[in-house]
Amino acid sequence: GWSRCQMDVHERLRSPHPEDAFRSERMVLVQLLMEREAAHDSVDELARLECVHFIDSDANKERTAFQRPWVSEVRLCDDLLRQLRLLREKARRLGLPLQPPALGDELAGGSAGLGDLHEELTELEREMKEMEGRQRAMDRTYHEKLEHLMLVQRADEELLRAEPSRVVADVEEETGALMMEEGGRDGQALRSMFGVLPVDKRETFTRVLWRVTRGNAIVHFSSRPVGMQQASSGGEAEEVEKVAFAIFFSGRVIEDKVAKLCSTMEAHRYDVPKGLTERTNLLRQLKRDIQDHLAVTASAERRQAELLGKLARSLREKERQVLQEKAIFVTMNLFNTLVSNRTVIAEGWVPVESLPALRNALQRGMKRSGAATPSVVHVLKSELTPPTFVKTNKLTESFQGLNDAYGTPRYLELNPGMFYPVTYSFLFGIMFGDIGHGLLMLLTAVLLISKEKVWANKRLHELVSPAFGGRYVLLLMSLFSIYCGCVYNECFGQSLLPWSYWSLRLSPGSSSYDAAPVAPPPFGVDPIWGIAENKLGYQNSFKMKISIIIGVSQMLFGLSCKTLNCLYFRKWKDLLFENIPEFVFLLSIFGYLCFLILYKWTTDWVGLGLPAPPLLDTLLGMLLEVGSPIPKERLLYPGQATVQTILVIVALIAVPCMLFPKPLLLQAEHKDGYEPVEAEDESEGRGEGEGEFDMGEAMIHQGIHTIEYVLGTVSNTASYLRLWALSLAHAGLSEVFWERVMLAALELEGVSVWGHGLAVFCAFAVWAFMTFSVLMVMETLSACLHDIRLHWVEFQNKFYAGDGFPFAPLSFRSFIEAYQLEHGES
Repeated sequence: GWSRCQMDVHERLRSPHPEDAFRSERMVLVQLLMEREAAHDSVDELARLECVHFIDSDANKERTAFQRPWVSEVRLCDDLLRQLRLLREKARRLGLPLQPPALGDELAGGSAGLGDLHEELTELEREMKEMEGRQRAMDRTYHEKLEHLMLVQRADEELLRAEPSRVVADVEEETGALMMEEGGRDGQALRSMFGVLPVDKRETFTRVLWRVTRGNAIVHFSSRPVGMQQASSGGEAEEVEKVAFAIFFSGRVIEDKVAKLCSTMEAHRYDVPKGLTERTNLLRQLKRDIQDHLAVTASAERRQAELLGKLARSLREKERQVLQEKAIFVTMNLFNTLVSNRTVIAEGWVPVESLPALRNALQRGMKRSGAATPSVVHVLKSELTPPTFVKTNKLTESFQGLNDAYGTPRYLELNPGMFYPVTYSFLFGIMFGDIGHGLLMLLTAVLLISKEKVWANKRLHELVSPAFGGRYVLLLMSLFSIYCGCVYNECFGQSLLPWSYWSLRLSPGSSSYDAAPVAPPPFGVDPIWGIAENKLGYQNSFKMKISIIIGVSQMLFGLSCKTLNCLYFRKWKDLLFENIPEFVFLLSIFGYLCFLILYKWTTDWVGLGLPAPPLLDTLLGMLLEVGSPIPKERLLYPGQATVQTILVIVALIAVPCMLFPKPLLLQAEHKDGYEPVEAEDESEGRGEGEGEFDMGEAMIHQGIHTIEYVLGTVSNTASYLRLWALSLAHAGLSEVFWERVMLAALELEGVSVWGHGLAVFCAFAVWAFMTFSVLMVMETLSACLHDIRLHWVEFQNKFYAGDGFPFAPLSFRSFIEAYQLEHGES
């Protein structure tokens, strides 16, 4: 029965495999039975353990989010978080110290503690809102007092400096007969209106005033605008340039029109006494009111600080506690509650090695809650697809992220991210190989690693953050760049390693050299190629052949990974009728090409007195002239024609071996009603014999795979030539920058010593800028993108499914980080 099922699962999961280090962790589906009273504390312990990926219970599939048992607690947590954000923002404005959030003990009292905290925060929020409402009303009065003060000051200085008789004369002269049309003066004297207006509306205000009053009013503005505080639509005060004005007119009808215009144009009107004594007294009163307001505001802020002072230091801590409670209740909403309402059932994925820790955590939760019944853990046998959990460290985490950006590994398939620290860094080094540039990158990586503890929990600049996150990627890439730079013998585009096969002596009275052979260099490219006329041709040939060898080697490694996957999952048809023919096809053509390259390199053609045959002609002749005799100038070894004919025939035979056997075997198994063995062992829980079998669909699928592989073998091999192209471009740019900038300044003639020094200094600045911006930044990004393309397409398409989903255990740390990211917090 049930115990036998558990034993089978454990036996299968504990069976060792040599390549397990390159696969994801083994997972089991567990069912947890807990008392309802123990659920909260048990989930809290599991969240700290970070080892359970909870899944939604089947019984909850038909329930909406509002029908879950702990939805009220989740809403309470959301309201508490809103209140805490509001109070935290207020505390920040008041300059109160806030402690950063950290993991700690749970909120005292669980959900009961949430209720007490909610009452406390609600009362505090109510008091703060009342105080803010009173403060906003006082601020409006304060801004009005400031405007009134500015207006009275400008009236004394400018607006009322003109004599009243002159103003009356100006009005009578400009208005003329129109006064009678607007109702006349009604037997009254000249009237005036004073106010403050935003500067940007001054011209509009003047034009509209002229039209409304039909020229029967004169407006004077102060010459100097003043920055005034004004409440914005969001409630915050913003500074607006404002100007004082005085309008002179006659008649009540015009006065009403001017008053309506001021209201429309956001012009604030204030009374300005005509007498100097009254204005002086008003100025004193306004200044006293302003001082009183500042004193009251300071007192209100002190009161707010007192209210928040006790809570401010623990605001972030309480926020962290509420987030932990919310994480617990959100998780508990995934559980199924039995009819008795005393037992809850939870299901989730757990790494096999974490099962003992899981049981210990449940026992601790039971003791904390005081529950009488111990929690029970059942290991289930399920056809569900387990999540993928790949253990990483500081070194492999960034490389695994590069792989997961393409797709999460399928459960238990070989994880290519484990190879990235070597393969990704090495291919980058081939494209970026330069000792000097590699050292600069190494210094950058070492600097970022040295800041690891300081910057780990800080929000960095958007340009610094990616570099810091990939600091170990930069470290390995720089080391491989230095290594490949030593192989190429290139340092900032110049040969650095001193040894050479040739000893050069300058001929007397001549600019030519006498070269005498000494001994082959122990390592790297001979520096003599730096002055050779056929330098570019040699570099082209060497780097192109190296690119082909490395590309074919990596593709063969990808096929080897597929072999291991087929053996691991017991996919015998895939192994015999896909993987092996793929090996045969690749080795017959491009494996043979790599053999020809190595054979040509290791043969002493000068000693044989023969020209080295061109390999491109050899490969084309092999494919296009099958069975034809090979001309002597293209012959590399005896019997070459026979070997090449056999290889082409073998490659052609491999194509139908990939195309036909697998669909035919599937059809035969379907007719016999036989379910293949590998269908039971596939981790994804799907068998090849499941569902209706369609021979046409199977043939189409296999045909697409065969065509993709055959064409992809050619295109993928050609794609690896980007290693040659980028390496050659990097070396060429380095050499051009050095010769056209630095060397030109060093060889400058006909100038003084100071002039020469200044020229070298300026040239170095230009050379350093171009080296950093073009080679260290642009070339690095370009090489990284090409590198990731070679891994995602050329390498991983040989074996990698990448259709898994990541293991996401309940974790307080992850929950808090997601909340901070959502609300833009550091």
